[in-house]
Amino acid sequence: MQALTNYRTALSYAGVPRVMASSFVCRLLAGMVSLSLLLAAQRETGSYAIAGAVTAAYAVALAFTSPMWGRVADRRGPRAALAIATLLQSPAFALFVLLGVTHAPAVPLVAAAFLAGACTPPGSAVANTVFVRSVPDEQARRTLFALSGLLTESVFIVGPLIVAGVVLLLAPIHAVVVCAITSSAGVWWLRGAAAVRAMDSDRPTLTTRIGLLSNWRQAHIMLVVVLGAFAIGAFEVSVVAHAGELNASAGVLLAVVAIGGAAGSFLYGGAKLPGSLVAQLAVAMTLFGVCILAMGFGPGLIASSVLLFAIGMVNGPADALQSLLVGEYSPREGQSQAFALLNSSNWVGFAAGSAAGGALVQHVSVGFGAAAAALATLAAAASLLVPLSMARRLRPVPVSAR
Repeated sequence: MQALTNYRTALSYAGVPRVMASSFVCRLLAGMVSLSLLLAAQRETGSYAIAGAVTAAYAVALAFTSPMWGRVADRRGPRAALAIATLLQSPAFALFVLLGVTHAPAVPLVAAAFLAGACTPPGSAVANTVFVRSVPDEQARRTLFALSGLLTESVFIVGPLIVAGVVLLLAPIHAVVVCAITSSAGVWWLRGAAAVRAMDSDRPTLTTRIGLLSNWRQAHIMLVVVLGAFAIGAFEVSVVAHAGELNASAGVLLAVVAIGGAAGSFLYGGAKLPGSLVAQLAVAMTLFGVCILAMGFGPGLIASSVLLFAIGMVNGPADALQSLLVGEYSPREGQSQAFALLNSSNWVGFAAGSAAGGALVQHVSVGFGAAAAALATLAAAASLLVPLSMARRLRPVPVSAR
């Protein structure tokens, strides 16, 4: 009952429900686009190599241009950033579809995918900034970021199912059209929210360049995010390989992780836990690393399923805590850019982890892939002990104890 009360309180702030719902529609693109581009490119070209290049081009472009769109949102306002991005991305998707149906060569297809990725609207960054600025209560903010994490986990369940349904009825290229329509609809819905319009009118005047990574706390949390995303990339490859060893479905095992993540996010949002955000993140990442390390020893199907659910349970709160810390450490005039940089850090870390995990699984063993993921997470958790120890040393001594 207390958990439900926390969620009702968090969603009672003016404009927050619409921002949460519309940002979920925006996030659906992340759960649909890679699979859509992969299937469409493979069907139209007959090459998995070209299909892989297409999805990689989209991801790389998104990772490196996301902070730029966050910066536009901070300087020109979130409504301008959302409108410009979606007005550029929709034609890029249309160009990809046109090139696909006319059986164009690989290079133009890859270029169109790159353009679509480079123009990805900063929907999640804008929504996160709204939560930070519109909700003064710390517990309510924790609940909103936990709910946001739960919806993100749901995206990677719902998105592939939507793509599968479209492909079942129509050609894969139509899934790309659905991606474009979904993204555009979510963006315009979010852009019209009263809370987003309020950010436009309450935008701070910028007189200097915002150097987010010049703040050591901001730089540190981004490093933690990269290490955590690296772990997830290597972990997912290891899970797929481990599923092959068990003659089990990799999709089912990864779904168990997503379900655990949704459950963990929901429970975290409804709970009031002791300790600082940094301490909670250190504990979550430590548990995450220990569970991945245990999976690397090759347990059976039932034990693996339990571990994977537990991994999701701690990863959901870890994602929420990372977002909370980014909001806490970033300057008010650079919050959208900071959340966009969080998104980029996740993509970069995930790509590096996937590559490293794949190489280790292919040339050494599944256990080494899982070990790499675990060590990255445990290193991130260990780095969080530094600010915790600094905070304890700087804590004032009570007068009665002097």
